[in-house]
Amino acid sequence: MRLVKFLYPLLVVLLAVFAIAPLEYPGAFQSHTGLLAYYNLIDLDQNPAQFFAWAPVVGRAFDLFRTEGALPYLLAETFHLLGFSYLTAIKLVYALAWIASGLAMYALARRWLSENGALLAATIYVYLPFHIATVYVRGAFAEAVAWAVLPLVLLVATRPSTVDRRPSAVFSLLPFTLLFLIQPGFAILFTLVALAIAIALRGRDALGGLRSSVGGLALGAILYLPTILRHGAQITRDGFSANFILPFQLFAASWGFGESTGSFLDQFPFQLGVAPLGLAIIALALAWRGDARAPELRRVVAVFLGAAIVLAILTFDIASPLWRGLGLFVAHPWQLLAFVGLALAIVAGAAIEFDARFARPAMLAFFVALPVVASYGYLAPRFLAANPTRPPIAIFGDNEIALLDYRIVGPLRHGATIRLHLTWQALRPVNHDYTVFVHGVHENGGYYAQADSKPQGGASPTLTWKTGQVISDTHTIQIDVDGPREDYHIEFGLYVAETGRRALTTTGADSVSVPRPGDPEPVITEQVRPK
Repeated sequence: MRLVKFLYPLLVVLLAVFAIAPLEYPGAFQSHTGLLAYYNLIDLDQNPAQFFAWAPVVGRAFDLFRTEGALPYLLAETFHLLGFSYLTAIKLVYALAWIASGLAMYALARRWLSENGALLAATIYVYLPFHIATVYVRGAFAEAVAWAVLPLVLLVATRPSTVDRRPSAVFSLLPFTLLFLIQPGFAILFTLVALAIAIALRGRDALGGLRSSVGGLALGAILYLPTILRHGAQITRDGFSANFILPFQLFAASWGFGESTGSFLDQFPFQLGVAPLGLAIIALALAWRGDARAPELRRVVAVFLGAAIVLAILTFDIASPLWRGLGLFVAHPWQLLAFVGLALAIVAGAAIEFDARFARPAMLAFFVALPVVASYGYLAPRFLAANPTRPPIAIFGDNEIALLDYRIVGPLRHGATIRLHLTWQALRPVNHDYTVFVHGVHENGGYYAQADSKPQGGASPTLTWKTGQVISDTHTIQIDVDGPREDYHIEFGLYVAETGRRALTTTGADSVSVPRPGDPEPVITEQVRPK
């Protein structure tokens, strides 16, 4: 009996293997956040004194509600302290969050569904296309962890109020606190959704969930207070992008890696998935057929289906007036699709509850395999040969462009031809057409070499860079043969040719000087000799 009890959770874990398998690829996967998760972890690791007041603000401005919480990074730091690299530590958190999301959904679905139905709901939740896009397209590190906590929050919110009299009631605060420490604004919005669902299901009996939510969020706010005191309770003006989605995009079959722009030609995948939608339709049809004998389950299906529809409508332009207030908590209206997916998973899981034939092993295997097969083609992220081990060299503009790495090829002495290899990353849409300047400077302050060109010789203007994109760029200079023999360094940076105005770094400097102390020495063997 004990083995049977753990059989279904074990199946949830095994079924998640296909989702986390791409994380085993070497290097980091390309996403809208690029390598920021790794650089934030490096920043945390190198600043342990900031432990209780730290926030992941590398390449980003701090925002009271929209900034990611520290909790996912603290978990990754634990893995790093155990000996894993920064890259592997972040990947491990992604993998565990994916597995935990399936187990949490299974626990939630078991409140209303059989073991078979809960297994199906968990599989749907793991393989929701928007879940996959959250990780492998957006690279939203904190939100990926939040997917594992959302079902637990709803599990607490919908429990009977009598549970509050038990000693375990204290632990009911934990899911709300964890979600707040993962992403504060996300936690506030979902708590409202969870309470609305709890009231629809239990009416006045939802009082226990209300107390837990208030207490849990309050505890999270208290733990968040040192971070607020350090960074300030600021809300960035441009923190919300009102790029609403179009209804057809929820049912589109295309999969892209582009950004969300709110246009008809949007390249970002918003689809809810053919398997979740198809199973939800089957559940709806079977629930209201004449011989259905599960009124309580019909009520659950109706409530969660209604929640999914209302939340989906909130992502459309018709709901824009509401986002004057809701926009304080998240950066995009379509982030609510995570809540839509959770509700849809419960409805889809109920599809096999209304017909005993669907519970047979062969039919159950078919239904569980369906969402895996339907989303399998989306599990193909793009990867970079990158393994960050130190902070970014510099961040230019208003958190526009990060310089991730550089390499000097050639000796720093007079008459030498030198190549400067730069690795850039766009942190947000770049609104300036930057030119790269490279100077050979002697320690006496004299300039003995100069070259100005756009990235990749003009083949990759900064205006065309996509958020998170990593660009390799090479510039060549020749130091004047009549200059001093040795003791040179290279200064470089970005400027707008039309105005001559240079982009400042986060330290206020208008250029970067290399090599820096502790950086690799220039590579001599690959020297480019003058013609």
